[in-house]
Amino acid sequence: MSYPVAKTLSTVLASLLLLGLGSAQARTVRIIQADNLEMNTVDDQDIVVISGERVELHIDDDVVVATRVEFNRTHRTLTLVGQGRYDAIDSAGNEQHMTGENLVVNLGTQALTGEDVIISDSTLQIRGEAIERVPGRLSAQNSYFTPCARCGRTPNDYAFKAARLLLYPGDRLIAYQATLLLADAPVLYLPVIALPLNDATRQPKFSYASDAVDGRTIKADLPFALGSNVLGTTLLRHYQNRQSHYGFGTDFTVYTPMPYIDKINGYFLALPKPITAAVDDDESGYNLDYTFGIKGRYDLENTVSGLSYTLTTVHREIDLSSTDTSKGVTFINGGADVTYTNVPRVSNVKVNVTIADRRGPEPTTALSTVLKKPEITVDPDAFRYTYRSGSTLSADFKITVGNYMAASNPLNRTVSREGPNFATWRLQEEHRIAFNARPWLGGDFMAYNNFVGKYYLSGQRAVDLDVGFALSQTFGLRPPDLPYTTTYNSFGTSITPTASLGNWVFGFKYLRREGVGPFSFDRLDSKRISAPINLAVNLTPTSGVSFKLSQDYDIVLPADQQSPADFAVSVAREPLQLNLDIKHDFFHTELESVSASGSYGAQAARGLNVAFSGSYTRTDGPGLLTTSVKVIGGVRTNNVGVSVTSDLKKREVQSVTITGNAVRSRDTVLNPVTLSASETINLQSPHADGSYTVNWRNFTLNSTHSLTLPRGALAAYKATSTPTNPSAYNLYVYNPDTVYFSVGNVAGSSYSSYGSGYTSGNYGSYTSTASSSNWYNWQQLAPGALAWNLKYGGPYDLSTQTWTKPALTLSLTATRPAQRLSTQATLAMPGSQETSSPYLQAASVGGDWQFNRRAAISGLASYSRRQNTDGSEVNETLNLQPLAFNFAFGPHERPDAYLTATFQQTLTWQNGLRTSITPFRPILLLTVDRCCWAFQAEVNPLERRFRIGFVLPGAGQVTAFENTTSGNSFPVFSLDGLNKLGQ
Repeated sequence: MSYPVAKTLSTVLASLLLLGLGSAQARTVRIIQADNLEMNTVDDQDIVVISGERVELHIDDDVVVATRVEFNRTHRTLTLVGQGRYDAIDSAGNEQHMTGENLVVNLGTQALTGEDVIISDSTLQIRGEAIERVPGRLSAQNSYFTPCARCGRTPNDYAFKAARLLLYPGDRLIAYQATLLLADAPVLYLPVIALPLNDATRQPKFSYASDAVDGRTIKADLPFALGSNVLGTTLLRHYQNRQSHYGFGTDFTVYTPMPYIDKINGYFLALPKPITAAVDDDESGYNLDYTFGIKGRYDLENTVSGLSYTLTTVHREIDLSSTDTSKGVTFINGGADVTYTNVPRVSNVKVNVTIADRRGPEPTTALSTVLKKPEITVDPDAFRYTYRSGSTLSADFKITVGNYMAASNPLNRTVSREGPNFATWRLQEEHRIAFNARPWLGGDFMAYNNFVGKYYLSGQRAVDLDVGFALSQTFGLRPPDLPYTTTYNSFGTSITPTASLGNWVFGFKYLRREGVGPFSFDRLDSKRISAPINLAVNLTPTSGVSFKLSQDYDIVLPADQQSPADFAVSVAREPLQLNLDIKHDFFHTELESVSASGSYGAQAARGLNVAFSGSYTRTDGPGLLTTSVKVIGGVRTNNVGVSVTSDLKKREVQSVTITGNAVRSRDTVLNPVTLSASETINLQSPHADGSYTVNWRNFTLNSTHSLTLPRGALAAYKATSTPTNPSAYNLYVYNPDTVYFSVGNVAGSSYSSYGSGYTSGNYGSYTSTASSSNWYNWQQLAPGALAWNLKYGGPYDLSTQTWTKPALTLSLTATRPAQRLSTQATLAMPGSQETSSPYLQAASVGGDWQFNRRAAISGLASYSRRQNTDGSEVNETLNLQPLAFNFAFGPHERPDAYLTATFQQTLTWQNGLRTSITPFRPILLLTVDRCCWAFQAEVNPLERRFRIGFVLPGAGQVTAFENTTSGNSFPVFSLDGLNKLGQ
């Protein structure tokens, strides 16, 4: 049968296929685009053919694109007939694109096979005659691969051909019977090649250190590969002063060693015991760390995706003190999950087995985790039955049984006396049962039973029961087919008829929580027995108006513990907004609480708006009352408002806030003026905080202040020491009032940012992206502009109406396309606590000019001055990087080479005397960017230094040769250089 997938039917057909895949598979398949579906049966196999000019399927996060896809529901495979593409995303989020002929995807094992396939990711491009992919590994026959293909370089600088290739994404690539190609010409035959990829933990590492305790310490991590499915690292250690000098270990991963095992992880490290000062410590022998993990899946009939399991053991001794409770303990964690399908009445049943145990010394303190030895959970799908009348009955059950060891419940005296931990079996049964019905027009009935019961082999039990029902009746129903005409009030708000005039609800609950269990992790902190009856009436007489009245009565509690009645009113119709909630205790004839808020007047149009909010409680009395008045002009941005917050208990005003915004209504294009102001005065602890801004055309004038009334304050607080500032103990920090004034351009209106060709202090390091993106990846530039800002102010003493330590800051930035010049200077000005004449506190100037997309010049100079509060010591620093020349060679879009020439110098003074000077250091740096690798040559004639380096995939910047006044060196062959290669 063939069905055209029309737009109106595509969603239905996609859902049908989704059910067909999802019910039998763990992976979810969605049809995004297709033209036809064909359903056939061939040799007792159900085949679904999806075809069209473009067929796109999503398998979870993976994407399949082809013109014809055959889904074998019996064998659970997808075949991409002809040319197709499969885009896979691994657990780390890395993308891998595979294109080829007749790709076959196994939905159960997530494996993929194909012919004449091209595989590409962010690092490599691989071409193979035949490929086979399983999770974590990809193999290819008669393959060609190169890191340079992704860059579009022609010809490729270096590449490889291999008879067989194994790729472990994010880890490494291993090629057998490989030939090295330079510019696609064969130059060297190698029996095996192993290339490290992105994972730093899988790179070779070397390190050397020396200290007074262990002496010389050498560490080496050497990766290895055994066969096609074993990857690992050999761990070697040497300690000069320890009794046992040598340490050893391994870290390995085995992929699919046998059926039903997907992966095995192992880690083992034995280190000689460290040298300690304690006399009783035995320094002979070894400390051991080891981890073993296994993960797999076992196919079972009538299950969603078989049985999946994991098992992990962890043992730690290295770097743990003798008092650490986890030292020498082996922790075991495991689990198994399976979901049975086609179970009568419930469809699916989930079964989970969890193991969390430990081997070693018995714990002497309370356990921080729960030990499960084991725990088994059976969770069937919810049962649901619909009667002919439309009533529904649903039931959901879950059973958990396990043998636990955990911290004792402090509320259980019997258990607490036996020790900090307790062990016993526990059975937990949970269920949720609900019945819903509509017995008559407008009536709704609902009954439920929620229960959690915990039963322990030690004799204790704990139960939590919640059972009840609710009956509601809606009255004044408006017939759905009754025509009506929408009306509007004087403010333009539509008045829509309500669906009903309201309803009443009568309900009853019985809540019971009791019992004391032996464990702390699942204890019930309080007992509870309650049986409340609830009666509520809800009225909606007209659009935007609602009333609610409710009362609870608990038949178990005495009258003095009953809940108050709740009466609520809500009005949301222009010009009135009102919310009122009143709680009254009729059993004591007392008003419990009142909360109210509302406004009257215009909200978004010209007029007056008055608003308020306040509250009252029987125990605390009246709360804060906030009232506000806001006047809105003809333009909504023209408004002024006053808000007053009052403390009714003290009968005094707490704070007053005045806000205002205005826009000139005439000549808004040539001469626009906007004003915004805000001032808050706190009268309880007298303080004034305000901000005022005036914008005219492209200029802005701003003033901010924070003042303590009436005469100001130079507040001081005692700072305490912190790990980052240990000297702050007993230090008094002064936090005075402040006043600032500034004038300048309107922020954000001057220019757009663009790429700069030179970064100060970065001439000695290279990254392949820095050159292309920072120098030549241009953004759209704005016309030339001048941005400036002048700011004066600082700490302010209101009692004398003077600044204590003011400063004047001027910043100026001039821009034109491909050009920028910026400068900033801060002057310390005289004040009541700064009697010296004005002096330059900080300054900087910098700029760059990029022209012809080939060359750029830039420069930067900065000055700073710091002095003690008593003026006894003045330190000055001048950093000069006056000029840097940057040149690019090669294509406009991505240059092949970059030449940088720069100068640097640093000068320092203390109390006017020069303490340090470094002469100008001219540095010439040549970088040849070949995308998959880069060459660097650096010349520093003043220091007589010449360096040759490389940037290699997975290794970063590596210095191969260096010539200085002390002689020649080859850092790449030193321990430090080898370690860099590993990183």
